[in-house]
Amino acid sequence: MPIFRRIKIQATVETPALLLPEEEIAGKLDALKERLQQLELSIVSLQSSEPTTTAPPETSDEDPWSVGGRPTE
Repeated sequence: MPIFRRIKIQATVETPALLLPEEEIAGKLDALKERLQQLELSIVSLQSSEPTTTAPPETSDEDPWSVGGRPTE
């Protein structure tokens, strides 16, 4: 006879970065909530954040094959 265990799974959902006007953000969040509820998942907390921007690579004067990080011909 199989042994049953009661478990709870907690997961984080992340979408790719989206560029949206302010008035469309609430609609995207509502759509996500609906999809999760269709999967019979509970929403414990919801948080949106702006993705961090990466700094451009530092240029080196030692590289004779590029100017400002761009290849030269």
